[in-house]
Amino acid sequence: MNNKQVTDAYRRFERQGLVLEGFRKEVTPNVVRFVSDGESGSFISFCEVPEQDADQLIQQEIAYFTTLGKDFEWKVFSTDEPAGFGEKLVSQGFVKESTESFMVLPLPVSQATDTETETDAVAVEIEPTRFEPDLALRSEAVSVVEVIDEAGIRAAMSVQEQVFGGNWEDHTAELIATKQKRPDDLKIYVVFDAEMPVSSAWLRFTEGSPFAGLWGGATLDSHRGKGYYSALVKRRIRDAMAKQKQYLTIDASEMSRVIVEKHGFQHVATTSPYLWKLTRG
Repeated sequence: MNNKQVTDAYRRFERQGLVLEGFRKEVTPNVVRFVSDGESGSFISFCEVPEQDADQLIQQEIAYFTTLGKDFEWKVFSTDEPAGFGEKLVSQGFVKESTESFMVLPLPVSQATDTETETDAVAVEIEPTRFEPDLALRSEAVSVVEVIDEAGIRAAMSVQEQVFGGNWEDHTAELIATKQKRPDDLKIYVVFDAEMPVSSAWLRFTEGSPFAGLWGGATLDSHRGKGYYSALVKRRIRDAMAKQKQYLTIDASEMSRVIVEKHGFQHVATTSPYLWKLTRG
């Protein structure tokens, strides 16, 4: 797999081409920003700036979000330029959170047509991958369910809240709005054990993009080690293939990386979120 080809395509289709419900997308000559309808969740998905102008751009974005009264995240890939941009963010008051591995799984796709489209042009050679679509859960009381209504989405997010803590209401509202207004852009899954939600995750699609993205992926401490996370990965691989996607991506923690590597995901880059928080009285 050609890593540069993949990261260039991901930048074009996902970091610049992304569309999200519950956010106002703003594209300037230097950044692509998403302003959340809620208090939290705003972020900058991509920036392009000469090194000599980087500090000024950062100050401009801080001033912009401060005027709006919103915290925001600035995600930086190790392949981004200028190099050392993350250090510039820290020097201006951003807090760096845990670095994750940006990993990509090439998916089998149907044979290309004679007329090559922009999407076709980003395809790379398909290397052998280990697909295991069967959900080999250990008990008849356990099931993987795709949820589509508000109650099901809230069940999924209840797992995330218990595992990670914090207030997930804005994120929950965004997923509900997306499922209602752009249902083809999102699939949400819950593992139920005797009707109790114990693990959850979701799969995102951007219209016209060759990528699908794995997000979420959390299991209650009391139910770990039973294969639920892997079951959710397998289900999402299957559904991404059904949508004729060329690549499946994930920002993986160290714990998740060990699991997804077993399914053929390959390390392409690292990603680091940098958070700017307003001082509130």
